[in-house]
Amino acid sequence: MTNEIRQDTGAAKLPAIPVLQTADKGLNAWAAKVAEWLEVRSGDRGNSQERVVTVRELREAMAPLAALSDAVAGLSGGDIGNELGTGLTASAAVDRFAQSILNTRLFKDLVKSLNDPARFDDLPEEIRNELKRDLIDEARRLGAAIEKTESLIQNNERSMAMVVRQLTASLRNAHAGVRETSAAWSDGSKAFAVKVEQLAASVDNYYKDGSAGIARLEEQMTVQADYSNGLRAQYTMKVQAGGALAGYGIAAEEVNGKTSSAFIIMADKFAVVAPSYNAGQLVTPRAQDVVFGVDANGIYLQNNVYIKGNMRLDGTTRVLSDGLRGSVQLGVSAAAWSDTSARQAVWLALGKTLSAPNNNHLVIGDMVTITLPNGTAVTRYWNGAAWVNPGVMINGELLVDGSVSARHINTNGLVIRDAKGEVILSSGGMDASWVKNLLAGQVGGLGGLATQDGVTVGQVSGLGSLATKNGVTVSDVSGLGSLATKNIVSAADITGLGSLATQNYTIIGSTVRMPDGSVMGTGDFVSRLSKIEQWNVSTFIASGAIGRAYIGKAAIGSAEIDVAAVRAIHINDAEIDELKIKGGSVTSMIYGAGGATTNSVGTYDLAVIGIEQVTGGTGFVVMFGVSGTAAAAVGNPNGQEFNGSLYANVQLLLDGSAIASFPMNQTNYPSAVPDQRHGVRAVFVKPGIGSHQLVVRVNVTSRGWSVRDVNYDAWVSAVGGKR
Repeated sequence: MTNEIRQDTGAAKLPAIPVLQTADKGLNAWAAKVAEWLEVRSGDRGNSQERVVTVRELREAMAPLAALSDAVAGLSGGDIGNELGTGLTASAAVDRFAQSILNTRLFKDLVKSLNDPARFDDLPEEIRNELKRDLIDEARRLGAAIEKTESLIQNNERSMAMVVRQLTASLRNAHAGVRETSAAWSDGSKAFAVKVEQLAASVDNYYKDGSAGIARLEEQMTVQADYSNGLRAQYTMKVQAGGALAGYGIAAEEVNGKTSSAFIIMADKFAVVAPSYNAGQLVTPRAQDVVFGVDANGIYLQNNVYIKGNMRLDGTTRVLSDGLRGSVQLGVSAAAWSDTSARQAVWLALGKTLSAPNNNHLVIGDMVTITLPNGTAVTRYWNGAAWVNPGVMINGELLVDGSVSARHINTNGLVIRDAKGEVILSSGGMDASWVKNLLAGQVGGLGGLATQDGVTVGQVSGLGSLATKNGVTVSDVSGLGSLATKNIVSAADITGLGSLATQNYTIIGSTVRMPDGSVMGTGDFVSRLSKIEQWNVSTFIASGAIGRAYIGKAAIGSAEIDVAAVRAIHINDAEIDELKIKGGSVTSMIYGAGGATTNSVGTYDLAVIGIEQVTGGTGFVVMFGVSGTAAAAVGNPNGQEFNGSLYANVQLLLDGSAIASFPMNQTNYPSAVPDQRHGVRAVFVKPGIGSHQLVVRVNVTSRGWSVRDVNYDAWVSAVGGKR
């Protein structure tokens, strides 16, 4: 028993039903009825609704529904909407589309490297064996050679014609080859036509492991016709340099009546570049001529994008990602306008942290207003390339059919007219006849007077008859006498003050009588003044009020000193945890010390402090030093030739690594008196953001004499800042 796989070869073409004519009338009647039944079921006769449906027709009818069912079943958050027409919409997963590309034969051929012999597995054996011969091996074997081979096969099993042209060259460690293979092949049920161009170049010992470095290029064109596998045409171009592979291909096929085609590009980067011309001559393209591109980070489009139809993102038109958003309007404060400050304001408004790395997050129309210390403000908007002034100039007439909305209107000589051309509002004032429906309650403090044309004396309390007078005489103002109408008042006009009335200042004697009756000496003024407390310090000390401050002794937890407020500060003895100076603040001032007494050589870590580098920090100025004392020593009892010296190398370590050092020769033996040495050095360090440790280390060595009673005292301080 033989198992046979039946292939669908397309719709059957059936012959017409012949008319049966015999001498047997009964047989003729039976044949006529059979023919009628078959013709009705085939749709050639009678009611078309009675026509039978073939398995092929059922499959073709169900295919769209099956595809739609699969798409709905695989619906996820990364779907793309597709319009089906007549108001219907379906969704297909992005991953499903990507997988369909990966499943194509074209893609599978593209990803095979140019040293993979499996890339020719679909070709007949005679052609495959020729193409699998490695060009580099041929070049090594033949050296400089030109070869042409022709092969013909014609028998009852197959027919083939093949031509191979090959060029090779090789010298010492470098080899190259070119081969062109053309072939036509048939076995009676399937046929192939193939043309393959192959190039290869190699150098030996290219990599560290001694292997060769090889670059290859291969162009393959194949067409096939097969009763079982259908019709197929494919073109691929691939290049490979070591481990880097790129290529593109185009393919079309028809299998069992189903057609498909594909064009696939495989590369790290892919771009479309518009030609650039100058005076009719082609020139090197500019950056803006790269109108479309793709790499591992995404898709890049430059210039306008036109879409006719719907655009769906995430399948449900959810919020767009970074960059695809509306413009924002923001306000911040700064010492002066800065493009960086404006860029950072938008960056933070988008919910980002740290500093904006570039302008890629900006969109056209983003507007930032920076308020300066003097109260003025500068507003600019992003036009896609720079922050520019948003001012608009209209040279001519502007007609607006609708409403104009604005927060402020600033004009010179504004004139508003009514329908007749009469002025309603101008720089000279407003026509009172256009003030309508003004109620007394809308004018605070006037009551019923708000809408009266005239005012009587009785309606204005506290002024009496003065309410309606145009001028006021001396007699009308009681308590002032003749002063009421004077422009200048002299000392003689004011009784009780004498010459003090016109003096700019007054000298106070030794005592002053206060309003409450108490007597206070001039020396008591300071003690009687209100003390400066935490709640009122800003009230008593204004910006620029203190030119020079002298502080004897203070313990300050946190101080903030405006640069403009204090020109000079002298602090005799102060303990300050954190000092902030506006315009550039010192974030930390740290000090550490330690010491050790030793009788042996070795390494001693004496002073340790911790520092904290913050974002935007400018680094730290570090000072460190060591004082060393060696006790008096006598000569070596083993003889003068064993006398020696004591040596110390002082190092500053940042997180365990030495960043600065200095030597210190302690003493030469023998020494009749104690020996003292000192050393100090300052360095600048700028570590990464985070916590770090500074250590002062002393490495003690000696020559000829044992170490005895040597004392080292070390200290280190760091001042760091953020500007």
